[in-house]
Amino acid sequence: MKGKWKRWLVLWAVCLTSVGAWAAEALKVAVLMPLKEQSPRGETVIEFYQGLLMAVAQLKGEGQSVDVYALDSGTDEAQMETVLRNSMLTKMDVIFGPADGAQIAPLADFCRQHGIRMVMPFNTPCNQLYSNPWIYQVGVAQEQLYPGITALVMDQMENSHFVVYHSGEQDERAQSFTNHLTQVFALRQMQVTSLPAGADVRAFEQALNQFRENVIIPDSRSLKAVKDLLAGLKAFRADFPQYKVKLLGYPEWLTYTSVLLKDFYALDTRVFSAYYRNPLSGRVLKFEQQYRQNFGKASRNSFPRAEMLGYDLGCYFLRGLARYGADFDNQHAAMAEAQPLQQYFRFQRVGEQGGFINLHVQLVHYGANNTIQVEK
Repeated sequence: MKGKWKRWLVLWAVCLTSVGAWAAEALKVAVLMPLKEQSPRGETVIEFYQGLLMAVAQLKGEGQSVDVYALDSGTDEAQMETVLRNSMLTKMDVIFGPADGAQIAPLADFCRQHGIRMVMPFNTPCNQLYSNPWIYQVGVAQEQLYPGITALVMDQMENSHFVVYHSGEQDERAQSFTNHLTQVFALRQMQVTSLPAGADVRAFEQALNQFRENVIIPDSRSLKAVKDLLAGLKAFRADFPQYKVKLLGYPEWLTYTSVLLKDFYALDTRVFSAYYRNPLSGRVLKFEQQYRQNFGKASRNSFPRAEMLGYDLGCYFLRGLARYGADFDNQHAAMAEAQPLQQYFRFQRVGEQGGFINLHVQLVHYGANNTIQVEK
């Protein structure tokens, strides 16, 4: 690892000073997470921090002064309370953290008291979100994205015939989604049919519509369920090639492309997800090369990529705060089209007194012409 970046990974304070072209004073950013934890999660936290540092370097190159403070916060409430005794933290513009649910309350109270934005990058349930206007929650429960997913599905596939494939597996999250869609379709007086696990050609013929485009949605996210569906579907299409069939799937399907990419292309598949790393993007490839040069290692094949999450969030909040200052919370619509590496952000306030949640969702479209597009 190069010396400059090694110094940036110190677990205390790092100041990147330059003459600010956007702000009279340097933005002050803190990362309060278990930076010393020796575990897969600890590695994810470090990768997030490294990506954030790359965002800071980008902003510095654009003329914005930024001071970064990284403190190991441990994992429990008492450790966080100890860290928060550091008086320099009262001067922060934004704090990224925590990673543990047990630490949310003391940090949320601290941020409310001092008027500091608290950004939670990971999907950690937060009860304080509904009463604390300073909290930003990036990762949210799938159910909170249902309205956005439904709107996208209806926009892209409004005149289709929908079919739910019942896999026989127990997957509450997937079945919650198919139940939600079925209820929405019922309200719109749209017919939905069912396919049983192990469906033969006759069952496919009965469930699908010969005169309309068919969209099949499994009620399980597993690779096995998708493969079982594909096996039956291929046998059916061999006998009935005139039927038009597409697939609609889950974020987990993004991890199956190494084995199912050709099938996804052939079936004009759409996958809903809050994030997507496009492996064909020149910007993504350049970032990964720079990350490898800076830190002496390649990006891990994780979903989402933690270092890209750190970079995207860093650019979003630092640029936004530099440009809009105290009016930042009212400018999310203006910032919505910023081009991230992996994840867009569409923050909406929860109630009148609550914080913000990220409700961005998109469809990753594996087109029949072997292209990948993001529909949002």
